Amino acid sequence: MKKSLFIIVIIFTAINSFAQKFNIEPGITIGSSYYLGDINHTKQFYSPGLTIGLAFRHSFNEYYAVRLNILKAKISGNDADFPSIYQQIRAHAFVNNIYEIGLQTEFNFLEFNSRVRKSSAPYITAGLALAMSNSFQTFSLAIPMGVGYKYSISKRLSISAEWVFRNTTTDKLDLLLPADPSSKQLTKIKNADWYSIAGLTITYNFASNKMWCPAYPKHNEHYGPKK
Repeated sequence: MKKSLFIIVIIFTAINSFAQKFNIEPGITIGSSYYLGDINHTKQFYSPGLTIGLAFRHSFNEYYAVRLNILKAKISGNDADFPSIYQQIRAHAFVNNIYEIGLQTEFNFLEFNSRVRKSSAPYITAGLALAMSNSFQTFSLAIPMGVGYKYSISKRLSISAEWVFRNTTTDKLDLLLPADPSSKQLTKIKNADWYSIAGLTITYNFASNKMWCPAYPKHNEHYGPKK
């Protein structure tokens, strides 16, 4: 018991030191993921699955931030859920897990400071990610694009609500076989699959008194004392 507690204290101290040195806000993400592709063409939030993961945000100033995501997202689909006669005949169903690591930039439309209680701002986000799933053995590129809203609950905790689409470079998320000219078509090989995640991210600020980048020398109640 004492050994486990000692290890936890060491890990927490290391995370604290790293986060303060590089102005990193670690956090957790939980949400809902769904798929758009050859089975589901347009229906939003169709057959939602669980998304969980870790987030690490670095804020450059009150308008710009970058975030590292490490996520696991579950997607699924079934031709039987759609009225298309072709899909009813094809009768394909799948369940797939996606593992993603990626970077997203955040642009806030209003000033936001996670070191001030009740600071808030809507934002847009975009980035680049690598995704791997049960359906393919190599990584696929994914391009996240979406919107969100962030709010600082306290001088330490912030929460973000976000809805982000991922455009991928693969057509294998739904586990459909490539089209065969000599038989019934299964999938459109020129149409890449998408997956979307809507969820919440809670981050913790270890360095509440750390200054913003000096390239933005604005000093008001949102900022710490000038050094």
